[in-house]
Amino acid sequence: MSTLAHYPNPADETYQRAVATAHQQLEHSIIDTSRVRPPVSDSWRRCLDLHSSPERVTAPATIPDDTLARYRTTHPFTQVLPIVEKLLAPAHEVGLITAISNTEGHLLWVDGARQTRTQAETIGFIPGADWSEQSMGTSAPGATLTTGAPSQVAGAEHFSQSVHEFYCSAIPLRHPSGGILGMLDVTGSPTAVTPLARAMLTNAANIVEEFWATHTFPTTDTCFSSTPLPLIEVAHGPETKFGQLRLAARHAEVLTLLDWYPQGLSAAQLAQELFGEVAFDDNQARLTTVRAEISRLRKIINLAPEPIELHSQPYRLETKITTDVTAAMRALDRGDIATALQHAPHDVLPFSTAPGIVDIRHQLAATLREAVLADATPEELWVYLGRHQAVEDIEAWRLALQILPPHSPRRAVVTATLQRLMQ
Repeated sequence: MSTLAHYPNPADETYQRAVATAHQQLEHSIIDTSRVRPPVSDSWRRCLDLHSSPERVTAPATIPDDTLARYRTTHPFTQVLPIVEKLLAPAHEVGLITAISNTEGHLLWVDGARQTRTQAETIGFIPGADWSEQSMGTSAPGATLTTGAPSQVAGAEHFSQSVHEFYCSAIPLRHPSGGILGMLDVTGSPTAVTPLARAMLTNAANIVEEFWATHTFPTTDTCFSSTPLPLIEVAHGPETKFGQLRLAARHAEVLTLLDWYPQGLSAAQLAQELFGEVAFDDNQARLTTVRAEISRLRKIINLAPEPIELHSQPYRLETKITTDVTAAMRALDRGDIATALQHAPHDVLPFSTAPGIVDIRHQLAATLREAVLADATPEELWVYLGRHQAVEDIEAWRLALQILPPHSPRRAVVTATLQRLMQ
């Protein structure tokens, strides 16, 4: 049999026949790496952990129209949409469609050739659909959002059989601080996986990211995520990391609180941190809710590469973990502003209204602002100014005018922002 290296073109017919054969083995949880490109076999392996069988992955989850509308109006993509439409127009002219998603895989906009859009609708490739690996298995959008790298997925390389007639390329879009805000995708015929298609996406991404680097916009996860999650890194040494867990919002709140209070919290204390003061008659119901959530959380964290021990009386974490907020606070304790900004590029669980999380959010914001105003470099200050909390912070913007180099093009943005804020 010919080796994989003989087929650098993922749309090659001989390669596609080999991939189709390998895909049939997925029903038996077998991944034939001799027939499939490594990025695809890696995605298949992840997807077999998420889905019991490719046959069960037939249609994406979708979000309500009002949620889609809110994501569209609040996402930073809104500012660059006319730019993206112009840059990707050549793809539409050759019968392809293009898509823009948020970090969770929700397609915010789908545009392009009418016939291809109609065909794509049959597989659920529509605005509001979730094309993450958790929803639809291997695809270019899903792989890109999981790995943070550009990807191409061709025909039978898709995890779901229903997508085997399509070809797609995707590239991540990043905030100036480095965090991913979503992705650009081109989908349709084999033309979508040519070097030309990838070059077009790369050029579009570069231009969009250059625009974002010199324009301010809110960067809280409310702009592009329905369930913003903290990074949970299981660690048994100062620099040893054993993977990431994606958690439901309530479980993210619980782990964040237990990491913040290493001495532990009683059921009553945890209930107060999550729900605040409640009437006496409601207190027992809240305690029952807390115990039920802890039980569900234990089952999830036991699946981590290194299981996390969660003890009771009081609830506490015996396994050392690090959430984004505590990593950021420790960096600030060391005077390392750049690392703090990297660990926590957004507000702490911005959708959470739990009193304990709100307090933590405010503490991090206040500590970070104080450190930035006292000792930030021009580059660190510029990253900070992209945060939601700095949008109307006149003192921070005035500082930028003082410390930015005299000929920096960013000074024009700062001047315009100060003029707006002081009107």
